[in-house]
Amino acid sequence: MHGFDLTWNTGLLVHAAALLQVFGFLNRRQLVLRSLTLAGSLVYLAYYYFYPAAPLWGAMFWSSVLALANLVGIARVLLERRASHSDMRHDSFLNIMKVLTPGEFRRLMQMAEWRVAEQTTQLTREGQIAPSLYFVTGGQVEIGRNGKGITLGPGAFIGEISFLLNGGATADVFAPAGTEYIEWPQEKLRKAIDRTPSLGTSLERLFNQELARKLVNSWEPVLPKKTAALFGS
Repeated sequence: MHGFDLTWNTGLLVHAAALLQVFGFLNRRQLVLRSLTLAGSLVYLAYYYFYPAAPLWGAMFWSSVLALANLVGIARVLLERRASHSDMRHDSFLNIMKVLTPGEFRRLMQMAEWRVAEQTTQLTREGQIAPSLYFVTGGQVEIGRNGKGITLGPGAFIGEISFLLNGGATADVFAPAGTEYIEWPQEKLRKAIDRTPSLGTSLERLFNQELARKLVNSWEPVLPKKTAALFGS
């Protein structure tokens, strides 16, 4: 009789591995789920090597593949969280995060195209369908209609009515040089909503809030000189 019963102890590994993966699958948090599944795969590897009379190389191979897949998944979750936390440092995102779920916010930001206007850029033209949905993150945009205008700063959506109604924009919008904004091409965003209908519902709620916020702003009878020049006034 050996002083340490290796066979009996390694036999328990299969139960430990199974329990780790069961607890992982019961957990709703992606990082915890993947971490426990990875741990279970590693314990299975030890079991397949030590417990049988000869190592089960086939089972070890597929356990290794599963472990590697979970490592890749963990890396992706961490990178997405890092990107999301970077996005959340912008105060302009606070209203979005109040309406969208973390998953919807993450999907939306994965499609985002970050822009900085190198010169005065027209984002929308009154009466024409906006090519994209925009969100101001820095600086301000100048909105004009019928010789009147307002300026909006970070946190403002541009082109949301055109997107909702699939019709013409209600005003001309210009982003002066240095303005920072996000662009979502309409076609790309609509395809994402087709795949995730809940994202469309949340965006509609968000746009309704944005419209109410814009209505609070009164349209000044005289445009700023810089904006008036843009409109030919």
